[in-house]
Amino acid sequence: PLQAKSPNALTRATAFLHREYEKTWYWWEAVELARKLVLTGFVLLIPEKNAFLRLVVATLVCSCYAVAIAVVRPYKRVEDNFLAVATSLALLLLFLGTN
Repeated sequence: PLQAKSPNALTRATAFLHREYEKTWYWWEAVELARKLVLTGFVLLIPEKNAFLRLVVATLVCSCYAVAIAVVRPYKRVEDNFLAVATSLALLLLFLGTN
């Protein structure tokens, strides 16, 4: 229904999840939530004695996401794409600073 541009009750009810994205990238919110889950949850499953490995994994996730968002540009507004890249790079620099 989203790609066909024929709104129904479900697409109207979930519009807050995909309204800011280009039609072809309506599912990008799931990628964003997966990134947050990995950074806040799965990284903590790595034992604390391997703290450096935690930082490496978090750094890799952030750098891959920053590149992906810069290449894909899923947002409708240019400012949102720029802000997403900037905040992702800021988080990456934070992780690099703790190494």
